[in-house]
Amino acid sequence: MATKNIIKHSDPVRREDLRHLALQPGPTVSVTLPTHRGGAETRSDSQRLRPLLDDARRQLAERYPDTDADSLLESIESRVSSDRFWQTQCDGLALFAYGNDSRRYRLPCDFTPQVTVGDHPNLRPFLSLVTDDLEFIILAVSRDRVRLFAADRATITELPLGDIPESSEDVEGVSTREPSLQRSDLSGGYSTGQRDDVVVNGFLQAVGKAVEKRFSGDGRPVILASVEEYQSSIRHHLSAVTMLEDMVTGNPDKLSDAKLHEAAWPIAKAESGARHDKLVDKVAESLGTGFATTDPAAISENARVGRVKTLVLARRALDDQARSADLDAAIANTLINRGGIDVVEELPDGELVAALFRY
Repeated sequence: MATKNIIKHSDPVRREDLRHLALQPGPTVSVTLPTHRGGAETRSDSQRLRPLLDDARRQLAERYPDTDADSLLESIESRVSSDRFWQTQCDGLALFAYGNDSRRYRLPCDFTPQVTVGDHPNLRPFLSLVTDDLEFIILAVSRDRVRLFAADRATITELPLGDIPESSEDVEGVSTREPSLQRSDLSGGYSTGQRDDVVVNGFLQAVGKAVEKRFSGDGRPVILASVEEYQSSIRHHLSAVTMLEDMVTGNPDKLSDAKLHEAAWPIAKAESGARHDKLVDKVAESLGTGFATTDPAAISENARVGRVKTLVLARRALDDQARSADLDAAIANTLINRGGIDVVEELPDGELVAALFRY
């Protein structure tokens, strides 16, 4: 199904995109600059890029004299040559040129104009945008309608329900025949209220079991959008799926995809922050055990050989120019070897970077 971008004229960036960039052979040219979402200022954005590309040519000539700078930068220049491109921007633009190809990302970031030329891409200007993100599932449940979405900070995609009931009508016949859920009235029949409770309970049970089967081992947390009294009945049937405690309360039927995302993202963002905190605690516990280090030289070497399970950077490391080349290499090598990357506010003892080891 179609993916909806929540942030207009932005490009989603995921960890797979970072790894793709890290895998490209150098030299790589990385460019960031601020852009405008509309108005007369968009005309000056393209002019702001020109001196940055001139700077890239100068750096290439100095550091990689055997590289054809014009050929390397041609793919960037062809991507950004149209007026239409500059009229459909977000807050910042990140450009990468490597080999005979390039990539561009329009992002909700207020970038400082910057050019980096090196063996590895400079991913630091928007790294936290990726690491602060969280992929999650939205399960919107009312008696009349069930909807399912995959989402992250910037996108939402409605998913097919598969075996998950579309409404209580899908399971009404089954659930009203469950003796354990029924109680008769004095006439030997079942009151409207009792029958209604049986139908709802059977429906929620079917939803919970189907979600458990569908997303067991998936890893993405589920955010429920429903009336509060539905939560415990659905959660009861989830053992291998994490449903977050906070939820979008109320009948979700009148909420559009975008409104559901607007209500759910703060919950997902809080969960992402909690995971950062747990990671910092893990680093603190692991230091001195042989399974973690904050030594820059050890991090660089272990990232290169694939021993780093998770590379953790303090947020201030993203702007550290003195160690930029070493940080870019450690980030790229960790990604190449399928390690994780995270950015946190602070590391123990004020360290700039830490690594958790696989072995």
